Amino acid sequence: MRILLLPFSAPSHYMPMVPLIWAFRAAGHTVRVAAQPSITAAVVGSGLPVVPVAASYDMAAEVRRNRRLLDEAGSDPMAMFRAMTESHTALARAVAADAVPLARDWRPDLVVGDPLMLAAPIVAAQAGAPLVTQLWGADIMRMFGYPGAGQPVDDWPESLRALHAEYGCDPKPESAAATLDACTPRLQVGEIPSRVPMRFVPYNGANVVPPDLLSPPRKRRVLVTWGSMLVRREGIGSFPLTDVMDSLADFDVEVVLTVAGRDREFTESLPSAVRVVESVPLNEILPTCHAIVHHGGSGSMMTAAHHGVPQVSLTATPDVIAYCDRMAATGSGTNIPVATATPGLVRSAITDALTSDKMREAAGELQAEMAAQPTPAEVVDRLPELLQGS
Repeated sequence: MRILLLPFSAPSHYMPMVPLIWAFRAAGHTVRVAAQPSITAAVVGSGLPVVPVAASYDMAAEVRRNRRLLDEAGSDPMAMFRAMTESHTALARAVAADAVPLARDWRPDLVVGDPLMLAAPIVAAQAGAPLVTQLWGADIMRMFGYPGAGQPVDDWPESLRALHAEYGCDPKPESAAATLDACTPRLQVGEIPSRVPMRFVPYNGANVVPPDLLSPPRKRRVLVTWGSMLVRREGIGSFPLTDVMDSLADFDVEVVLTVAGRDREFTESLPSAVRVVESVPLNEILPTCHAIVHHGGSGSMMTAAHHGVPQVSLTATPDVIAYCDRMAATGSGTNIPVATATPGLVRSAITDALTSDKMREAAGELQAEMAAQPTPAEVVDRLPELLQGS
């Protein structure tokens, strides 16, 4: 088969696709990734060629605009999703202008898209191919209402309905013939039509790993991370770093903070005992860790769950609060919205992550549930059968 992939314009959304892409290629299929320049380095870093699309559309500027709109709306999650839908519709127009000719010429047998990539149903229709959506975590699009994820077409922005009409496409409340879901039922926020369970296989990018981080630590190791996007999008105040470090100082632990290189400036005032490493993949460090404190990003949360590591998530926006609440409900960690965080709550959560046998057992149970789902290779083998008649 020929498979065209349309990731969303952020490395953290592309990375969950990589194990599936590898599975397609290992099975002998031909893969092309069409992506914005903002993530071409991430695609090339994963060992794949990339076809650039929508080079003129500044997604970073739209993210900043949405942040301002959300501030004005008082952090209303529905307002956030309305603003997202409008900007993602503009992105869809730019992507479709480049990806539709590619699809018409190349004629892929299958299109795999991020649920936020609103051009994906149009590109698939123009190729005459079924669309498969791959979730990166909990289906918050369905939870809050989003085009293609169950939202009635009449509730879509007029601009998105008009874009479908321009390409002669019939908009549908459910865009995808199948949805690949790496969440276990306990992590997911609701029922998903045509759900195809798929095991989460961590991929957090490629970089040089210090050898000693792969060895068993001499004392308990705690990993701290705020991901690659949060601070640039929300500001350093969105992660209560001082409270975290003050709480960890109460324990005899080794603290490792991993940051993107551009965020190194925010670590200058940290205690000298905190080890700061740049862009080391979480998947390489977590097997040696006893706990993780993170910002609630799906990649961090799912990678920690994959390794059975107790978690403390400190979440700043409605989307990450929603799926980290699901993680906390499994008993494998604690979620604290930053708006309600206090030093006492942070200290209590870190204490539980490091000392609670019950939490560690729950993290192990969640790890086993995730491992029981079919591998990407098994899903690739079954996809033709699952998509028959679509």
